[in-house]
Amino acid sequence: MSLEHLQSGYLFGDYVWFAAADISGKPLYLAGKSEQLSRSERYLLKMAIRAIPLSFSDGQSWEQKIAEALHEPLEPYGSAIRIEDEVENILVPWNWPVYVVSLRPDERSTVEIVGEVSRNFESLADDTELMVNMVIDPAMIVGVISLHKAMDTQSFSGLEIAEALVHGLMSESFVKVRAIYSEVIRSFPELLRMVKRMHYIFQAAERFQVEQPVYSVRGIGFFELLFTTKSQLRQSYTDHILPPSILMALGSELEQTVMTFIQNNLNMSETARQLYLHRNSLLYRIERIKELTGYDIRLFQDAVTVWTALLLKRL
Repeated sequence: MSLEHLQSGYLFGDYVWFAAADISGKPLYLAGKSEQLSRSERYLLKMAIRAIPLSFSDGQSWEQKIAEALHEPLEPYGSAIRIEDEVENILVPWNWPVYVVSLRPDERSTVEIVGEVSRNFESLADDTELMVNMVIDPAMIVGVISLHKAMDTQSFSGLEIAEALVHGLMSESFVKVRAIYSEVIRSFPELLRMVKRMHYIFQAAERFQVEQPVYSVRGIGFFELLFTTKSQLRQSYTDHILPPSILMALGSELEQTVMTFIQNNLNMSETARQLYLHRNSLLYRIERIKELTGYDIRLFQDAVTVWTALLLKRL
């Protein structure tokens, strides 16, 4: 049993053992009777101990590897993680398989919401017997969620966990976050690939203002394709479909009409309801858009053409 593994707690006989470092960097061991520690107390003790750097540990920790992955260049699918022995065999404080749920706040920094997120993960662990390990990074908060040995992967899904966290943070702490969840992960190299992909999805969703609180690691489809296009191509397409003079003539009102119409699958009634317009007023706006751009957004191909140009303008 390594010192780093002890940092997350190790059950031996009737005792739970932990390792930390004293002020000189030497190992310091703590033990408590398992039956005298509630799940919440064990979770809080583990979080407190893991906040102390293990200066006596050799090599990089799993937390450092995840942080490094988050600061590598963005990749759409993160397929370039090298499977080295040190990565494949890195010690982790959980049993495989795991889920990963990552959180990113809308208006605050990750550091500002650590307390609220920790409490929600703790509550989730208490209610479900899931075990949670966190990495806090400016890019996002990564939660690695493992199942109790007696449970199987059919008991919970990444989606259920992500939705519970988003709802709990909003209802209890008024903290608005976006969440991305993975499917079952069975190795550390796979976990690193998923973390990199989650970072990419967060970036793309924010740039395109995708109004949705929970995403799958499968991604956001068409938005990702647009996010990878080169700036020169984006500019050329936008200028061709919607030249600056036409963009100015459209204004924010007609632009919002296009975006809402697309979001409602070209449904006139629902678009009029969301924009607080009479159906005839919406029809007038659509005719005005056709007059200015030459595209009739009631036709699917024309609607996608104009919508794509407006999206690319946001990059």
